[in-house]
Amino acid sequence: MTAKQVSTRQFVVVQFLVALAVKMFMLPALMLRVVGKDSYIVMLAWIAFEFIDLTFVLLLARRNPDKTMYDILKDAFGKIASRVIVAVFTLFVAMKGLLVMSELKTFFVVTMYADINWYVMLIPLMALLFAFGLRSLRDLGRTAEIIAPVVVISTLVLSGLLLGDIEPENLLPFMAGGFSPIAKGMATFPMWFGDITFLLIFLGNIKITRGFMWKAYLSKLVASALVMLFSVTLFSTYANVSTLIDYGNNVSNMTQLSMGAQDNGRFDLMFYCIWLFSVFLKLALIFYLFTRNLGFIVNTRNNYLTSGLCAALWYALSAFVLKNENVTYLFFTGPVKYALCPVAFIMPMLLYFAALAKYKPNYPEALMKKEKSYGRKKPEKQRTTA
Repeated sequence: MTAKQVSTRQFVVVQFLVALAVKMFMLPALMLRVVGKDSYIVMLAWIAFEFIDLTFVLLLARRNPDKTMYDILKDAFGKIASRVIVAVFTLFVAMKGLLVMSELKTFFVVTMYADINWYVMLIPLMALLFAFGLRSLRDLGRTAEIIAPVVVISTLVLSGLLLGDIEPENLLPFMAGGFSPIAKGMATFPMWFGDITFLLIFLGNIKITRGFMWKAYLSKLVASALVMLFSVTLFSTYANVSTLIDYGNNVSNMTQLSMGAQDNGRFDLMFYCIWLFSVFLKLALIFYLFTRNLGFIVNTRNNYLTSGLCAALWYALSAFVLKNENVTYLFFTGPVKYALCPVAFIMPMLLYFAALAKYKPNYPEALMKKEKSYGRKKPEKQRTTA
């Protein structure tokens, strides 16, 4: 297993890209129509919840670095109960992947092509995901390291285009409509959050080194700040005319307006295409977790079988069930969120306390050396006399 472990750096980079992807796609426009100018409060609240989940993941990875998610569930709850828990969790994972693909489709339709053949476009995407399903987490981590620099550059360029358009005064007065719209927003959009749960697949597969926790927190903080920048730009622009915004309006509309694309052309699309690498990586991680969960449930390590089944299921549901953005919105804001989100969101906490009750601490050797060095007295130098 050691040869296939991801490094701390790779884990941090993957987490950064996962936190950065998707939330700035269609979500801000949807939230603005439901919540209004206080949408940023809802987004901040859900991101704060993700930080809580991240804390449990990091503490668990640090305390018992040799235990995977499946080890903990099986040892704590038994074979049958653990499979039931993973099965419910897998439903959330599968639906979240479909949500990402639906947002990706809407982005291309609105920003680039009015009419696309989604049935055909899905084929190479499923082939790519199938290939990732056969690889190891270390391969996914290496891919993240390769694409991270260009994603960061593209994100900074797009952020620079938006900075001059933020009008924070449009977000005032604070909570003008009371708490009711915020509560409605919190209850409507949980399916767009909870991305930290995908990192559970890394448990038992991380080479923990010094600085593991603060590096992970920092990457999440920076990614969240960038998401808020993109979102607040849209919130402040449409705050007083939220009825004019539609599903499909996204931050690309803001950069188009900012740079006067009608005169200068849309060179920003090149940076959006680069930024989409993070979305594909997130989708690959979700797919990887989907296949491994399925393998655990049916007790098989045949990754060809599980990857093929998962790809076929996603293709069928995305192409023939969630056909357009309206169906997607009604589905993911409907009763399904009450059935799937609670189990998924408490998984990090559940695993942490299960490990706490079942295992003794087994901190990584690198951290143990660090702790021992604090309590060790430095040897006194012997005095020499002439």
